[in-house]
Amino acid sequence: MNDEFKVYVDQLRDGHEEEIDEVFPPDFIGVNEKDLIFNEPVKVQGTAYLADDSLILHFDIETKSKIACAICNAPVEVDVNIHNFYHAVPLSETSGIFDMQDILRETILLETPQFAECNEGQCSEREKMSKYLKKSSSNDDDGIKRIDDDGYQPFSNLELR
Repeated sequence: MNDEFKVYVDQLRDGHEEEIDEVFPPDFIGVNEKDLIFNEPVKVQGTAYLADDSLILHFDIETKSKIACAICNAPVEVDVNIHNFYHAVPLSETSGIFDMQDILRETILLETPQFAECNEGQCSEREKMSKYLKKSSSNDDDGIKRIDDDGYQPFSNLELR
């Protein structure tokens, strides 16, 4: 357990708060895959305090990751900004020292966008790929609306009274 990720619960008794303003190297995230790379520092600002029988962590987290463009697979740098993140831990589950490393890692991974597009959403390969992308729905000659994802809908032109 790294000391930089520790929160000492006993120091928070009697209404004390611990201000957290740290910059962590990205290696604690433990991800360095072809399509997901974290190589920018992780900035964490916030507080840790006690409320009733719980340790409360309240953070703003900022970092950057590189993911593959959804169109051309080129690496795209995306911001991972998490504001007003709250996490509560029952004091019965802590031993006086809480390691927040796993919570930070999990939160960052869950909040990292799954998809991004290079050139600020205007990938130069989009035109070539347009024949593979979803087209807007249209009406057939018989007036029945057909939607590609939902298949044939024979009752779509009925009016409810």
